[in-house]
Amino acid sequence: MRIILALSLASSLLLAGCGTALTGRAVAGADCERAAVPPGAVFGVRDRMDIATWPPVMARGVTGCQRVWWGERARPEAMQVLATYYYEGGRVRRLTGRVPNGAAYDCTYREGELDTAQSQNPAQCPRASEIEAGR
Repeated sequence: MRIILALSLASSLLLAGCGTALTGRAVAGADCERAAVPPGAVFGVRDRMDIATWPPVMARGVTGCQRVWWGERARPEAMQVLATYYYEGGRVRRLTGRVPNGAAYDCTYREGELDTAQSQNPAQCPRASEIEAGR
């Protein structure tokens, strides 16, 4: 249940963005396999948890990825990956990460639904509608 709350809160920040405009090219070319929070990431607080998001905004219809870290904002180099969202045509197709101090998850989405057969720890995965709701 903690992962659903954390992901819901993280996705709210991800999907709401911060008003920063990025070109589709910049977003699609984002390197989401970065271990550390890059310069230009947006910091926020959700449920008393500091999070950082890179890139800050995903343009509609783009294919690319977006990563969220959690930890202490004052030490971004020590923040840990919470989630990586993989977009295809503007829709989340895969979501991977680790519950803070807990289990890893790998969620696959097809045709607007969670594909439980292709997902690792599907009980930790949010429903597709929860991810897409803020878009």
